[in-house]
Amino acid sequence: MRGHTFVTAHFTNNERTTVESFWRDEKDEDIIRTEIIEAAIDVNGLPADSSPQWKELLNHIDIDTLHSNTAKHIAAMDEAYQLDVIRIAKERGLLLDEGLSDQDLFQKIIGFLFSEFKGDNREDKEKLFHIKLQLFELEQIKNSKNRALKAELRKAKSIIEAIKYAIEIYLTEE
Repeated sequence: MRGHTFVTAHFTNNERTTVESFWRDEKDEDIIRTEIIEAAIDVNGLPADSSPQWKELLNHIDIDTLHSNTAKHIAAMDEAYQLDVIRIAKERGLLLDEGLSDQDLFQKIIGFLFSEFKGDNREDKEKLFHIKLQLFELEQIKNSKNRALKAELRKAKSIIEAIKYAIEIYLTEE
């Protein structure tokens, strides 16, 4: 790209037919421009003749480096995605912060157990469903022979009721 210095490039699709290249403006180093280039690669994975932009790009970077940059770009994007998911989960209270003290953790648990539970909305139903799944994963409940209490746990209409039956099963199994 005239008036620019090559910075880096990577493929943008699985077929490896499109490349995103980054170029720094020679007059203003704070300006980075991108250029999307159609890549031409033959059946052996080598550059094929094609557009002048592709040929110019290959003067600055080779195919192996493009593939390496692509792998690094995908890894960086994956890490950014995971960090975003964790941040959103923490913001929505779906994931506890690792830095919580025991007191904060206990407060959250008690707040969760004794919070208002209507059971008629989707969110409450999902919470109850997930709580029951986790309770049935506990060894004492999974291995319990007390079919009546396990049935009550399955039919529980609230989180506190599910916990009540789980405790009863747990105490009868001691």
